[in-house]
Amino acid sequence: MFKKVMSLALASTLVLSVGAFAASAAEAEDAVAANDESAVAADDSSAVAAGDESQVGAGTKIYFDVKSAGWKNFSKIYCHVWRADGTGKWPSWQTKKEVCKKESDDLYSYDITKTGNAEEIQNAGSKNLYCVIFSADTGAQIYNTIMNGNCIGDTVYVTGNKIENPKDSQKTDTEAAWKNHPECGPQKVITSTSKVVGTALADGTTDVTLLADYLLDYVSDDGTADTSKTDKTQDLINQLKVSPLAVMSNVNFKLEGFVKEETMTQDVANKKKATIEGILGNCTDPTKGGEKVNPDEINNAEAKNDAADTSGSSNGGSSSNGSSSNGSSNGSSNGSSSGSNSVQSGQETTIFFVFAGVMVAAAGVFFLVRRREN
Repeated sequence: MFKKVMSLALASTLVLSVGAFAASAAEAEDAVAANDESAVAADDSSAVAAGDESQVGAGTKIYFDVKSAGWKNFSKIYCHVWRADGTGKWPSWQTKKEVCKKESDDLYSYDITKTGNAEEIQNAGSKNLYCVIFSADTGAQIYNTIMNGNCIGDTVYVTGNKIENPKDSQKTDTEAAWKNHPECGPQKVITSTSKVVGTALADGTTDVTLLADYLLDYVSDDGTADTSKTDKTQDLINQLKVSPLAVMSNVNFKLEGFVKEETMTQDVANKKKATIEGILGNCTDPTKGGEKVNPDEINNAEAKNDAADTSGSSNGGSSSNGSSSNGSSNGSSNGSSSGSNSVQSGQETTIFFVFAGVMVAAAGVFFLVRRREN
């Protein structure tokens, strides 16, 4: 009789424990749902209308005025963000993490928490460290647009101008800018046809570093110049209004960096250096009224980082390929899930104690049964 009672007690204990477990799980799910609803409400409350200056810099959203682009027959708008120097992990092109939210027929928003780098972007302040491209699932897209941390809450709009694609001169891109941040706009680069396009420089780049990268790109490892490109050097110097000596100093700085990082041998660096010295040694200096440069000064130029006062990359290669290569690494959306993670942790703790209680109760019943039998 006692065994039957104890068996019944054990069964009852297990049933109650399962019930407690189910209740705990349900409670945790409710907490997650409440947390998500709270997050959505908070997110919605941070939404701003296009061009609302009072909200610029607030929240975690950036906006796109799709009406200004005139795009039709699309079903999704995407936002591609990456660090202009190509570093870090960011969502891949037109993946789920890049899908924008429709705020109205004319306005779409993108929550930068989806990039997994929201805090970094927010802390960037006025530093032009990032690029952004809004695109549609129809293939339409804007040109690379510089972004800083202060752009959060601001709206990107299409200006109506067309820009030559930096890598494919047969294509043109749609120029875009920010409504409230004129210092950020179309990224300034040198195209494959040796034209200067864009107006906004990413931190870590200057007009001098643009030309230094251009020359390094079009002089091969054996020191052979692509004259279809390098013959345009004087035109670029005049457009950018830079000193040939300053360009050579930056070339030397970059070459020293490549050798130090072991991404280039000293022999290759020497060959590139000699060829570029010859190119710049035949140029005139617009910063000195068009005066012919002294070749000896070029040949003895001190290695100098022209972008030393910025926080961007100083030794990188060409800066003209930002449109697709920099955002290829998959990122994780860290900021948007922090609340639900904490609830899940509490659920796991509750489950542990419930099962611990079941084990203790079962052990007690077993002990009593054995004691009764003895």
